[in-house]
Amino acid sequence: MTVDEDDVEKMNSPSLDLIEDICELKHLNEASLLHCLRQRYASNLIYTKAGPILLVVNPMAPLSLYSEKVVSMFRGCKTEDMPPHIYSLAQTAYRTMLETRRDQSLVFMGRSGSGKTTSFRHALYYLALAAGSYNNFLNAEKVNSVNAILEAFGNTKTCLNSNATRLTQLLSLDFDQTGQIASASIQVLLPERQRAGRRLPNEHSFHIMTRLLAGACGSLQKELHLESIPSEDNHPFVSLPQKLEDRQRSAAEFVRTVQAFETLNINPRAVRGIWSILASIYHLGLAGVTIVGSGPTARTQFANPSAARRAAALLGVSLEDLSGAAFNVNASGSSSPSKTLSDIPDLAWECLEALVIGLYSEALAAAIALINKAICTSAHTIASIILIDTPGFQNPASCGSQTGATLSDLKHNYLQERLQLLFHHNTLVAPRDRYAQELVEIETEGMSETNPGPLVSLIDKAPQNHVVRSSQRDLREQDRRGLLWLLDEESIYPNSNDDTFLERLFSHYGDREHQTLLRKCNGSKQFVLQHLQGTNPVLYMVNGWVRNSREHPAIRNAGSLLQDSSRDEISRLYIGSLTRSSGGIVFCGSFAGLEGTHSLRRVSSIRRSFTSAGVKRNSIMLQVKFTVDGIIDTLRRTGTHFVHCYLLQHNAGQQPTFSASGSPNTSVLQTSSEELVNIPLLRSQVCPSSP
Repeated sequence: MTVDEDDVEKMNSPSLDLIEDICELKHLNEASLLHCLRQRYASNLIYTKAGPILLVVNPMAPLSLYSEKVVSMFRGCKTEDMPPHIYSLAQTAYRTMLETRRDQSLVFMGRSGSGKTTSFRHALYYLALAAGSYNNFLNAEKVNSVNAILEAFGNTKTCLNSNATRLTQLLSLDFDQTGQIASASIQVLLPERQRAGRRLPNEHSFHIMTRLLAGACGSLQKELHLESIPSEDNHPFVSLPQKLEDRQRSAAEFVRTVQAFETLNINPRAVRGIWSILASIYHLGLAGVTIVGSGPTARTQFANPSAARRAAALLGVSLEDLSGAAFNVNASGSSSPSKTLSDIPDLAWECLEALVIGLYSEALAAAIALINKAICTSAHTIASIILIDTPGFQNPASCGSQTGATLSDLKHNYLQERLQLLFHHNTLVAPRDRYAQELVEIETEGMSETNPGPLVSLIDKAPQNHVVRSSQRDLREQDRRGLLWLLDEESIYPNSNDDTFLERLFSHYGDREHQTLLRKCNGSKQFVLQHLQGTNPVLYMVNGWVRNSREHPAIRNAGSLLQDSSRDEISRLYIGSLTRSSGGIVFCGSFAGLEGTHSLRRVSSIRRSFTSAGVKRNSIMLQVKFTVDGIIDTLRRTGTHFVHCYLLQHNAGQQPTFSASGSPNTSVLQTSSEELVNIPLLRSQVCPSSP
């Protein structure tokens, strides 16, 4: 084989194959970095340091690296005395917080299925045990219970991940002057609310819906009218398990969720109220819609009145009030063209779907508020550690899906790009600026640098001028606005649709300058964004984006409906301070739980973002933009500690972690590293600047 000399890189001594910090390699280059990660992974060493940054490779099988005994080995240690481990990074953040009295944050980054949520939970477990808590109010058992509830309400199965997180959670641990945890709270941001509505083929609902139907038994099953559930998976809102073992697993997980609420000492009546709301969604799906009459007298009503009556009884409202909340709204929206009679059935389903989305959002907000009530105190605190877990980069095509990424995937990918930009600034730009201020010269020859900034700007660049809607291709730079703003504007204009949005998008970014970021596809209503500095091109399918960029009025009707419920266990969830004070209900699940955390009361960026014009105009796209702004601003004010999680195979998120017998499935790690490690995939994640 003949190789160009420029493509040859210097090799390190074999004695450095398992080095803990890649910054200590004698010859630090792409080949040596990948070799080190592969050799460490083959030795079951999934953690590696890159200076202050922690690199984690998804093991695709459980490892015996996490226990109370292992926690005791890291407790009180200095950074230089600890091997690479998620516990060591959590200990570093904790020690820094104590020494500086400055808020710290742990930021988990990576693709979907790379193990971010698992690392998030291990870090939380360590901090709860190592720091301890006032009167032991937050112990390991309660931490596991919080995680179980969050997983049930916020996770689902996707083509990339069998247990994918579909919301962003900020968990704040607030410490007193002795270094103990004095309070804690959770904020839920950007939940994928559309998943609670009508399912597309091969899509799954949130875990809790499936688990409730499979696990409710006895008096609860009778109370929720779930005695007879058909086996066919044709429900519009809820995915039903088809295999016996799946139903048994879902039932066991529901029992685990119920026990989690009990461990947190949450009022059983309040929990029953949440189950009633979720069960009503199932019955609304059975109720369906039908059109009665014709012409101007045509009206919408439930196709199955008995199912609708069951839903109304569970919600504690009359059938007339339920029907009014769903169908007596102006569903057309300002961006839609005039509707014909043939559009009425679709509009009716949109109304019912919006009500269901609102109900699920309210149930989620109530669950978060109940958790916060259980773990939040009024004790005086001095500093906090914030842990943020987000949905990873979404690229359905990497697992063979031909449907294209959705609008929800774009929101998650946008947040990941903003986290990448924060990482780029904190690790490259800020130190370089500091060197320049101190007149320290550094060698930059031969160093190539990529920047997430241009793609972030393409997505969220705010308009600087109020220009008339135009398709001309010679727009000045100051007249350009980002994809989110274009989508928001199209949702306002009369008679606009997905085609007009794409036309405007390419009129702004169709020039040669932006071809490395945005590419038009041959297929209808498709485009590609070059995420992760061009190493992760994602094909997006623009289907209903303009319509879904404006909040449906029926979504907000859910909150009023529940507040007026005649059932005490439901109305108490939505009257008073439990959820209304957080604002989570006001914005229908856009966020929940802001009332609890001390650190986020000191940094009100997220709260300010929800008083912006985006909320006043019911603009979902601007809510996304301002919410992400608040998240990044909050993290920027803390001492950030980054955890980069990597995939070795595209389907790593689908790998089972336990065998049928319940014992750890270690057969995956017994495969040779040469067969298991997808080097091109790993290379694209570790070295995004590579061609």
